[in-house]
Amino acid sequence: MYSKTRRRVLLGLAHKAAQQLGMDEDTRRAAQRAFCGKESLRDYSDSQLIAWCWELKRRGAEIGIPAPPPRGGGWGRPTEPQLGEIERLALAMGWAGLDDGALRGFIRRTCGADDVRFITRGQATAVINGLRRWLAHRQRHAGQEVA
Repeated sequence: MYSKTRRRVLLGLAHKAAQQLGMDEDTRRAAQRAFCGKESLRDYSDSQLIAWCWELKRRGAEIGIPAPPPRGGGWGRPTEPQLGEIERLALAMGWAGLDDGALRGFIRRTCGADDVRFITRGQATAVINGLRRWLAHRQRHAGQEVA
C-alpha cells in the first residue's frame, strides 16, 4: 500500500490527465468503469491506479507518473484479434456480440469477470477455447460439420 501522500499524487495525476484529454466528469467516470469496473478512483487498488495513469498517458495525456508501467505490454488486456475472435464466436453461437447477456454469463462462469472488458489475455484465451468447444459440440449435435 502506498503512502497517503503518494496515492493523493496519483489521484491528482489521473484527474489532471483526464482534463487534458477533454473528459468531463461523466465521461471520465464511464472510462474508469470501462477500464476497471469501478467509477471512482478511490475504489481502485494502487496497481489499478498506476495502470489507469499509464493508460491515460497512452491516450495522449502529458503527465509524469512516479511509477514504472505495469509489466507485459498492454497491461494484460486482451488483444484486438482475441476480442475479434470472441465476437465472431459469440455471433456464431447466435448471440448479439460482445454486449450479449449470454456471453457475459459465459465469461462470468469461465473466468469470474463480469464483462469481456475486464478479462486478461489469459482469460480471453480460456473464453475463446471454451466457446470453440461449445460451438463444436452444438454443431456435432446439430449434424453439422465442425469448421
